[in-house]
Amino acid sequence: MRHDEELLAKAVAAVRSADPGAGEFASAARRVADRMGIEMNERASVEAIGNCSDVQRLLSAYRAGTLPAARALLVEAHLHDCGACMRQFRSGASAAAVDWSAPKAVQPSGPGLLNWRPQTWGWAAAACAAVLLVGLFGYRAYWQVPPGVRAEVVSIDGAAYRVTDAGTSQLGPGAAIGEGERLRTSGGGHAVLRLMDGSTVEVNERSALEVGARGRNMTLSLDNGAVIVQAAKRTSGHLYVKTPDCRVAVTGTLFSVNSGILGSRVAVLQGTVHVAHAGQDTMLLAGDQMATNKSLNRTQFEDQFEWSHDRVRYLALMAQLATLRHRIEQIPLPQPRYSSDLLERMPAGTLFYASVPNLGDFLSQANTVLHEQMKQNSELEQWWNAKHNGNGAEVDKLVGELHDMSQYLGDEVVIVGLKQPKEEGFAIVADVEKNGLDELLRRDFQKDAAAGLTVLDERGVKTAVVPAKEGHGAYALVRDREVVFSPSMSTLKMMDAQLSAGSSGFADGEFGKQIEAAYGRGAGIIVAADLHQIMEDGSNRVHAAKAGKDPMEATGLEQARYVIAEHREVDGVGQNHLDLQFAGARQRIASWLAAPGPIASLDFVTPNAALAAAALSKDPKEIADDVLAMAEQGSDASQHDLAEAEEKLQISFRDDLAASLGGDFLLSLDGPVLPMPSWKLVIEVRDSARLQGTLERVAKATTEQSNGKDFRGIRIEPSEASGRKYYDIRDVRSGSVIAEYTYADGFMIVAPTRALLIQAMRAHATGDSLLRSASFKALLPKSENENCSAVAYQNLSPVLTPLLSQMSGERANALKELAADSKPSAICAWGEEDRIEAAGDSHLLGFDFLTLGEFLHAGNKMDRPRVRE
Repeated sequence: MRHDEELLAKAVAAVRSADPGAGEFASAARRVADRMGIEMNERASVEAIGNCSDVQRLLSAYRAGTLPAARALLVEAHLHDCGACMRQFRSGASAAAVDWSAPKAVQPSGPGLLNWRPQTWGWAAAACAAVLLVGLFGYRAYWQVPPGVRAEVVSIDGAAYRVTDAGTSQLGPGAAIGEGERLRTSGGGHAVLRLMDGSTVEVNERSALEVGARGRNMTLSLDNGAVIVQAAKRTSGHLYVKTPDCRVAVTGTLFSVNSGILGSRVAVLQGTVHVAHAGQDTMLLAGDQMATNKSLNRTQFEDQFEWSHDRVRYLALMAQLATLRHRIEQIPLPQPRYSSDLLERMPAGTLFYASVPNLGDFLSQANTVLHEQMKQNSELEQWWNAKHNGNGAEVDKLVGELHDMSQYLGDEVVIVGLKQPKEEGFAIVADVEKNGLDELLRRDFQKDAAAGLTVLDERGVKTAVVPAKEGHGAYALVRDREVVFSPSMSTLKMMDAQLSAGSSGFADGEFGKQIEAAYGRGAGIIVAADLHQIMEDGSNRVHAAKAGKDPMEATGLEQARYVIAEHREVDGVGQNHLDLQFAGARQRIASWLAAPGPIASLDFVTPNAALAAAALSKDPKEIADDVLAMAEQGSDASQHDLAEAEEKLQISFRDDLAASLGGDFLLSLDGPVLPMPSWKLVIEVRDSARLQGTLERVAKATTEQSNGKDFRGIRIEPSEASGRKYYDIRDVRSGSVIAEYTYADGFMIVAPTRALLIQAMRAHATGDSLLRSASFKALLPKSENENCSAVAYQNLSPVLTPLLSQMSGERANALKELAADSKPSAICAWGEEDRIEAAGDSHLLGFDFLTLGEFLHAGNKMDRPRVRE
């Protein structure tokens, strides 16, 4: 090896010392010139350019254009790289030449390091030692934290694991989490950690996090999942929660962080947090929430804490909000409107139309109720003040200003979405009933023109210039008969021109007639959209066209024409109606809801059910055909996945499964919620023997493949009782019963226990069922059809009464308040040839399903009421 290195060194030295002759230069130059397609001067080619002086001697000829092309090209290239020669070329003066020779080491001279005296070296060494000692002390005292425990597991429900470089191990209560160790919870898992600074962290299922410490700060790195943090109060340092796209800084507060594929969401229940994201720092107060991605829609605030085992602490406040909501619902809304003079004056290109009543008086009364409620409950008052950072007076002022403005307006406010040449715009329009609105707006609402509300008259709008970039501030156009609000000057100009022109013909068009018919039924709130135009103009359709496939076309939803949603209050009773219309007969997914007919599955549900949702579908074989057709129009991966699933399960979804089923389906919660929800699944069956054979093949296939990560083996065990055959579905690994089922009168009934199966068959046999219940029928909305295609029913009373009798204390009182205004309700849907309609009677602000979710949540298993023997 050493000999080879010596040979290589000699070869390199020989190449460096070689001095090519003129012939070699000329030959190389000719080859380069031929490749570059330029003529070569044989004499000039052998005159080598070795440094800046050689280049500068050629500059005069280069300026005069007498250099051969090859040398001119070399000079030009050098001038691009050498500033000194370029300055010489431009000025014609002499410049210092750049020495291209290899640099040589220069011996130090003067008072440099090597000339320091021994005493100087001693002082320098002492100074360096002092700096090192101070730095080491500071690092150890403040920045470095001794290795060891960063968090302790307080409790675990389900499974949680420690993940290190050495592998994965399951954790239990009392386990310690050290620096660099990751905690991961399983599906259905839940863990509570206590950090070394005293903070408490609840960890939701399928979450992964690490805990680290630096100095007086602690950092919880949440890779994915959700946590609720009760940060300890501290005199120095912070607790940070980091996700892949944001950092939350806190001290002494209660908040939640959720990190997922689309981004992160932070919600604050108590205190204040700072969220750093995309180079900005946002301060959140109690009751606030924010998301790092605009694709994340805003959710109910309480949804961010509903999975917590400690949410009992939050129920009192939630109960007060429910009571407040109930009182506000008692405030009468304005009477229904049966016509509108604004409809005919809206632009012909209107894509979206919403009409709401003038709610100025309603808002004022609701604000009065809020203050009365806050006087009676300090928790609600604290929440309100914290949410508005002590600026509740500003809210009261705004409500007062809106009330004052409403006194100038007509009985409705219309919101329109408009089709414009460049992009869609929207505007808010109302009739003006008396003079003085412009002065009021300028006095109470107009701020600086760049960021606030700019109030204009007709002349001001006509002379205004459309800004290059819209969206800064808002505009108000006050006309003699109307007022128009919009964030876009181009939209404001368009509305001004249309209102001056009079009738646009919009009301006489097909879309306008749909809205006019809704007014004829009595308008409270109307929301209408021209879906066909919206989807046709949407960017997703453009992208689909470029790709050669339209995903909407495969579903049949591209035929959607209009949607008209209506809500009105009649004698204190809410009425809701939805009409989704299609251009022609419904196809594919849009056609899955069958025509109205008897829903016999409701006969297996008792009148005491808390929840029931039943529907009629078209022939399941036709649905399977639709799915196969959509898979063929989709990606090759979709077709492959479907074929692979059928191969693994050894069935045909169409011929074995769908062909065995009818089109009547039901899911219900019919019995106690705790300790296990009493759910029922009722499915119409055409061929029970064929279906049973299919299910047994599926069970066998899953058992054979249960070792794979994608399959969990099940087995079906038959048994008989009282002359009826029952089937247990068992988990192969644990042996536990997942569910039981049986066949009765053309239906397959599935439930977690046999007792629920017997209960369902008894209701069917005796007629004591929800379907036959007079109180249930009284809830159904009025219709000219004696049947419907689907129905959803909820009634919390049968669930709450026995449950609350088992409970006492603060939790029971809070839940009682939450359920105080719970009333049964029903929604029906009808599948017609070219439309789907739905109707129900309920208040617009009803939240019964939210209360039901509070009981159904898996976290309730932590404190189940004990059932008396």
